[in-house]
Amino acid sequence: MDDSKYAKDWPHEWIKKIRTRPSRRETSKKMRQVDLAKRVGVDPRTVQQWESGDRLPSIGNLKQIIQVFWEEGLFLKGDPRQEAEQLWMAVKRLSEARSATRREFEDFDKAWFDTLMTTKAIQPETGKEKQGTAVTAPARLRKMPSTFVGRHQSRDALAEQLTHHALVSIIGSGGIGKTSLAVELASTLTERFPQGIWMFEFGAISEAHDVGPFLLSTLGLSNQGSQPDVQVVLETAINRNMLFIFDNCEHLIDVIATVAESLLAEAPELSILATSREPLNIAEEYVYRIPPLSFPVDEVTLDELSETELINYESVQLFLERASIQAPHFAVSLPHLKRIASICKKIGGIPLAIELAVARMNMLTLEQIEERLTNQLTLLTVGKRTATPRHQTLRSTIDWSYNLLTGRERLLLRRLSVFEGGFTLEAVEGICICEPDIPDREDRITVVDVVDLLSSLVNKSLVSTQISSHYGSIRYFLLEAIKEYASDKFREESDDRKRDALYERHVRYYMTYLLHAESQFRSIERESCIEAVRREYANLRSALQWSYSSVQVRPSGLHMAAHLYWFWLHEGRLKDGLFWLERFLYTEEESHAFRTDSAKAWHGLSIIQFIQGHTKTAMEAATRSVEIAREQQEISLLASSLRLLAFLHIKQNCIEEAETVVQQSADLARSAHDSWNLASSLHAYGKIRLEQHRYNDASVLLRESVHLFETVQDQWEVSGPYECLGYTALKLGKLDQSIEYFKKCIAASQIYRGSWVLSRGIEGLGITLCAQGALTDAAILLGAAEKGRQAYDEGSIPNFPDEHRKSVSAIQQGLQEQEWYRWWNKGKEMTQAQALAYALEI
Repeated sequence: MDDSKYAKDWPHEWIKKIRTRPSRRETSKKMRQVDLAKRVGVDPRTVQQWESGDRLPSIGNLKQIIQVFWEEGLFLKGDPRQEAEQLWMAVKRLSEARSATRREFEDFDKAWFDTLMTTKAIQPETGKEKQGTAVTAPARLRKMPSTFVGRHQSRDALAEQLTHHALVSIIGSGGIGKTSLAVELASTLTERFPQGIWMFEFGAISEAHDVGPFLLSTLGLSNQGSQPDVQVVLETAINRNMLFIFDNCEHLIDVIATVAESLLAEAPELSILATSREPLNIAEEYVYRIPPLSFPVDEVTLDELSETELINYESVQLFLERASIQAPHFAVSLPHLKRIASICKKIGGIPLAIELAVARMNMLTLEQIEERLTNQLTLLTVGKRTATPRHQTLRSTIDWSYNLLTGRERLLLRRLSVFEGGFTLEAVEGICICEPDIPDREDRITVVDVVDLLSSLVNKSLVSTQISSHYGSIRYFLLEAIKEYASDKFREESDDRKRDALYERHVRYYMTYLLHAESQFRSIERESCIEAVRREYANLRSALQWSYSSVQVRPSGLHMAAHLYWFWLHEGRLKDGLFWLERFLYTEEESHAFRTDSAKAWHGLSIIQFIQGHTKTAMEAATRSVEIAREQQEISLLASSLRLLAFLHIKQNCIEEAETVVQQSADLARSAHDSWNLASSLHAYGKIRLEQHRYNDASVLLRESVHLFETVQDQWEVSGPYECLGYTALKLGKLDQSIEYFKKCIAASQIYRGSWVLSRGIEGLGITLCAQGALTDAAILLGAAEKGRQAYDEGSIPNFPDEHRKSVSAIQQGLQEQEWYRWWNKGKEMTQAQALAYALEI
């Protein structure tokens, strides 16, 4: 395969190549990723993903990209439409190849581009001086002690909102950087507010009656008459284009809201920028909830990020900037950046927490800081002497907010610490209400109280929200430091009985949640079912941990583990599955309770061991599952476990034994009219016929398996029979048909985050392409399959070892040694998404 062709056909290569060209209108300047992101209206991280091949632009974004490239003069001068169309077609091909539903991508709209070409491109303004009135009053802003890092998009967006709203409030938890953002924003607005920018730091006062005098003293005014202080301020502000910054309003929220409302009603030229842990909640207020600084969310992604990508995260930028002051001799390397990114992830991108962590670099290594972050409130205690008391430690800044809560708000916050990784309103209503036998006290929480109390905690920035697109769902979560604080308070202010009751309700709730999700697994709803468990996996894992630690609740843990094995398989979390299944099976089995759960757990354990290449222990676990399922007369589970035994026998080349048990499995499924189980058993039967070289018989059985899976609308389990059909067609010499089957296997496996299903399909496709003589493509795919297989199989044994060995030998003979290693390593360097896209593009 031509290397230039390999690069040219990738959309990410097109986007990066065009973006980094010198503009014909300004040859000395190249467009940065952040510039393209701003023009298109997306996060810079999205542009990074477009240019790394991990994500494709939508039709709307692609049109905007092309428009920006045209306006900036980045297309080749000779025929810009041809190059724009080539970019469009590259995205179209890959988008359609990745689509599991075969959704078509729109064709390139030549008429649209021709219209675009008739418009005048954006020209940079040069040599023009900005017009405006000279500043006649000072900007009385706090001088920030350090450089402002990140949040430039937020700053620019808020500047725009101040043109539409007289009151803009920056809302967020303590230490998240509200004041820094407000000061940075105001420093860019001096020409817009020529008659003064004034900052009122309300953290300096604590009583409502001090607000008026504080306003006057900050403005340098005095009240000589009997009129209210606010009226004196109003007479100064009326008809003046001024900006007031009301900083730290939360402890005096009611009186400050009243003052702001009065001023804005009478002074139309006045604007107010407020910072608070909750909104002022008055008319015309625009509320901006400031998010944490950006940080890597996924640990798997963190391992794959380059140095440049890591530095693009705002939290990492802040850490590095502060570290350059705290530890000037600190040398930045890729391992250090990964450690810093991990630290920023653990502390949730909170600027104050980052600064407090950096302050520990005078005595701790990065590794030691990361290890000690399991107790953030103890570690992050060394603040600046000049900082306000509430900002000198992480605990003090949360204390400030906690002390402003009502009794029932505090009680709910303490109880919310039971959750891990977020929660829903329904979960709070099901878990955090008070026990029925608690007396009717003032601080008692009932179901009807939850919405108002939770809403109040959100408004006061102690609970954060995550809203899905189109408001389809809302999740709530506690920042890690707040969760730790609430958990400490819960231990201090509750006895063992109350704590145990709360955690038992948590286990029961998520056990029910898991069973409801699992009921959709063997259907067209599988993807939404997996996504539902994925959202709550942190809570499910927490419930497993607590139920194991409590002997009385341990059977519930076994029940959950038994019903989670399919999720561990799909997500590639095989180590998690092995850990929990073995933990509960080897402690609960002897009790002879929950026998059906034990049978299912042994079944799940056997599958995981089978995938990891531990055939002997997998056989023992599968045999145990068969015994218990037969004893309990669990027909569906018995059919599944017998089929698993068949696959294990095939792995050991015991074909007669495999045929005996798979026949039993198929008979049980037919008698129970269980189409899904029958489809799976026919897959095993087809593989037996394949091993017996009865290829036509194998094809019949495997096609029936596919048909039954389609009948029950399982779009993903068909990957197994399609893989075997690919090898069957290969053996029959039908190479084009074999390629088609393997691509169907690969497309069906896209739902799986784990690499074990995908790598088998990619491996089969590589073997077939080798037989077809496409040695370069075959080498790339077999390299990618090897990488995927090594992620789960300790022995890294191919699914069809003989065919794999022959193909590798043929490629090595057909290519020069240097070429072989080049293309093999290219495949091994691919991410899972890139390998998937490459396989489907061939």
